[in-house]
Amino acid sequence: MAAGTYGWRARIGLILPADNVLMEPELNALGLAGISFHGLRLTATEPDEMRRQAIELARGINELGLDLVVYACAETSFNGGSGVRKTLASLIEAECGLPVITATNAMLAAVEQLGVRNVTVVTPYSRASAEALEGTLAEHDLRVVSSLHRDFSLESDDPRVWYLTNRQPATEMYAMARSADSEDAEAVLLVSTNIATLQIVDQLERDLRKPVLTSNQCILWWCLRRLGLSSNGLDLGRLLHEGETPGAPAVHLASSGEER
Repeated sequence: MAAGTYGWRARIGLILPADNVLMEPELNALGLAGISFHGLRLTATEPDEMRRQAIELARGINELGLDLVVYACAETSFNGGSGVRKTLASLIEAECGLPVITATNAMLAAVEQLGVRNVTVVTPYSRASAEALEGTLAEHDLRVVSSLHRDFSLESDDPRVWYLTNRQPATEMYAMARSADSEDAEAVLLVSTNIATLQIVDQLERDLRKPVLTSNQCILWWCLRRLGLSSNGLDLGRLLHEGETPGAPAVHLASSGEER
């Protein structure tokens, strides 16, 4: 593909929930030369139906000429249980024939890359989703030493669950992370693709003096590594610089259909 064409280095597909208006502008704001992000919008809002619809949607992905695909809903990539988490990406892969990662598995791969075990977790999730997330982390031998789960839907009269959440500035997650952090935590996880985080990752790491992982940052890291593209120049925390060597070959990371 000729330089100057959108996506001349890589085209990344994002299977997005109906209510996610955050992820596309957050990633596009990075201004990554030659990398384009293409949203495929789900219309279902019930978790099982969202996952089924994603698999059906994948059948038309080849028409876009993408290089890889992200199932970009963190919550529904962990709240269906470990069986769903392990198989969802492979089911999507079977339909589109491209590498696929889920938001949850991208973060688990990032945690493994950094070699941390004790974590602080910050989310905009309900109690039920928070419990499902922490259960998923425990299955992977991660110890949640502190957490803050703030369900913004309880603070809004709007019936749309994510109406207030994706309108929060990144500084809100910064404040929540500072409040939740524990001295015992080796890293802080900011989980959700539908709340702003990328603007504050680097500063938050400097202030907390430990790695900070966010859903969208982990997804971007996985995509760049899987495609063999450099992350040099991105001020998005330690993860994006971990093992970064200019001109180095791509590091193979398991797609989310593989057990890690």
